[in-house]
Order: sequence, then C-alpha cells, then structure tokens
Amino acid sequence: MDGDGNELAGIQLPDIAVPLATYTGWNFRSPSIGQPAELLPLTGSYMPLPVTRAAREESHDPRFSIEERHGSRGRYQALVTDRASRLAEEGYLLRDDIATVVDRALARWDDVTKGTALSAR
Repeated sequence: MDGDGNELAGIQLPDIAVPLATYTGWNFRSPSIGQPAELLPLTGSYMPLPVTRAAREESHDPRFSIEERHGSRGRYQALVTDRASRLAEEGYLLRDDIATVVDRALARWDDVTKGTALSAR
C-alpha cells in the first residue's frame, strides 16, 4: 500500500497512479450488522482526498490534498493523459480508449472538487 492506502501491486491505472481518492477492495462492517472490527470483503471503499491543503489540515487527514498533488485541473489532465498513453504503449490500453479514460477522470475531478479554485502549478 502507498501512503494513501492504495495498492502498489499490479498495473497502475490512472485512478491509482494519479489519485483523487483512496480505493480499497474491502470495507469495514457497519456496527448495525455486527462485528464492526471485521472487514467486509469485495465491497470496496472510495474515500476522496481532501481538495485543498486547508481542508486537509482542518480534518487532520494525513493524505496530501488534490491541490498539493496536482495543483490544477490542467495539470491533472496532463498527468492522466501521460499515464493512459504509457499504458497504451505497454499494451494495457487501446489508443482509442485514451480519450475516454481522460474524460472520465476529468468528470471525477469535477465531482470531487465541485468547482473549488485550486492554485495552478
């Protein structure tokens, strides 16, 4: 696992290589169904990163914010495009699918940041 709690093994898809969240293949059980300290396998979690450094500090989240990592939507787009292009070169993604991967990543950016203005890098 990396510092965000994302898996390091396997093929690093853009969502993991250029993260906006922590993704897991498990979830904690709800206390309402019993044994809350046990994991519920095959029910994944999606925990968005804090959007700004101020939000990270306020919530005491140990993960770097989207602002600190990527700086701007344009930089994030460039990083995702680069990662998707490398996956295509390595044979793990079709070149025709790069635009779709980037479009979906930008839609997630818009959803997570909700229009928050971030510093350009």
